[in-house]
Amino acid sequence: MLKRNAVLAVALAIVAFFWIWFFEYLGARAYWVALIAFALCMAYGFDLPKALPWMAIGAIIGPLLGILTYILFMRVFPLFVGLSVAGAGAILILVAGLLSLYKMREMLPMTLVGWGSFLGAVSRFDYLIAEKAVEALPRAGFTLVGVMLSLLMGILIAVALNSLAALTAAGEAGRASTEGQRE
Repeated sequence: MLKRNAVLAVALAIVAFFWIWFFEYLGARAYWVALIAFALCMAYGFDLPKALPWMAIGAIIGPLLGILTYILFMRVFPLFVGLSVAGAGAILILVAGLLSLYKMREMLPMTLVGWGSFLGAVSRFDYLIAEKAVEALPRAGFTLVGVMLSLLMGILIAVALNSLAALTAAGEAGRASTEGQRE
């Protein structure tokens, strides 16, 4: 078990190294999003395959709700008012909760991670929040695609490492039963 976890830690570190190194070339504006998605997926353990389709849907819906939040407080509500951001956020979090009623445990966490990650990535560019720049929505669109890509990459890394862990656990269980039969 300890050896398997050490291999998983090394594999994650290697993948994270390359993801962080190349994230700007891949269109992902926030490399940390993949790591958050990975951590959320690994928290499911061996239940991940059952939750995976719903988590992937949440990874797509979350950033979409994030850009809707951004558009709502930048284009509809009064600009530069903290109440506008809070109201838009609350409205879209309510929408996220309602969209995930059927599979809340599987879908809502990744939806909220996607929503928050998109807004976090957009907030890196002060001019996207502080003023209505001409390129604000196109940049937000590129950020949307990058956040979705990062979330799905984090899920993919988790699935690969979870599969490796499951195969290793199955191999260890098979060896243990073989040794038990010999005795």
